[in-house]
Amino acid sequence: PLKDEFETNIILNQRNSKAVWSAIHERLIKTIQEGLINSTGSLMAIEGLTLAKRKALMNSLLTQFDIVLNNILDTENIQTSYKEIWSELQPELRRNALQAMAGSYVRLPYNGDLKPVAEHLLNITDLLDEDDELPEVERMLDPLILNKPLIVDGQLLPSDDPRALIKLEMFISNWLIRISEIISAEIISACGQWPELRSYLLNPELISTRELERLRNQLNSQNRWQNLIQRPIQLYESKRLFYALTKGRIEPILVTEPRDKELRQLNWWQQQVALLVEARDALAPQLQSLVKRVGDLMVVLLTQVIGRAIGLIGRGIAQGMGRSLRKSQ
Repeated sequence: PLKDEFETNIILNQRNSKAVWSAIHERLIKTIQEGLINSTGSLMAIEGLTLAKRKALMNSLLTQFDIVLNNILDTENIQTSYKEIWSELQPELRRNALQAMAGSYVRLPYNGDLKPVAEHLLNITDLLDEDDELPEVERMLDPLILNKPLIVDGQLLPSDDPRALIKLEMFISNWLIRISEIISAEIISACGQWPELRSYLLNPELISTRELERLRNQLNSQNRWQNLIQRPIQLYESKRLFYALTKGRIEPILVTEPRDKELRQLNWWQQQVALLVEARDALAPQLQSLVKRVGDLMVVLLTQVIGRAIGLIGRGIAQGMGRSLRKSQ
């Protein structure tokens, strides 16, 4: 057994990429079963699903990931073609995961008829949305397909090193969570059109139309804020937010890495946000110096000018009062 820095036992039957994936697969299945508590500090679409459906969706995506990975490994000329294969299989992967989560044979009332839930969901949802915060697929797949090493804390490590395995697990769990968010958001939207779905897929409080619409509006507002404000700032600060599955919790991990290429690809509004941050950084020293000088000037005015003037006036009043007392005697 190998032991990582977090005191976690990692057992590898062999020291190769297949054994690494097998270990990660097993660890992720275990942590999904422990629960999926949101510890990110942000609202997540997957929270709208019942716990059983959250687990089913995550497990389905993990199963589909395993199938696609094995398909790629069985392909010839893997080094030059695997990225195209991965991209082509993404829509099918998401559809299969949604179908498995919804149940292939479940039927519910819809406009007076019984409709197959999975089939109808696939017809009314758009699963092609992309998450701009997902890193390049090579970082997640190169170690598993091409057996390439990973850079961890400035060191180039083989994927069977515990530190590299933990980082690779973070990449995969981040992919799982972000794709689950895309699918969950579509499910919540579909439940607005098909009320009978709510008691089957969503938490009990979301059966209410008001609560469901409130959740959808909050998610939309949060996504706009993250896209227009938070993302350009993170890009300028060279930060990337990863989501990790840790002991039944979804936890945020902020990683510093170069993101200059993505920064140059921002739209006009997002670039203005980044420019404002840059301007703040550029002007901060001058503003601090100005505030310090104004503060020093105020101290001089208060102590040397106004203070002395007040002292002279006070002495004059005291002397005047003294003369008045003497006269009264």
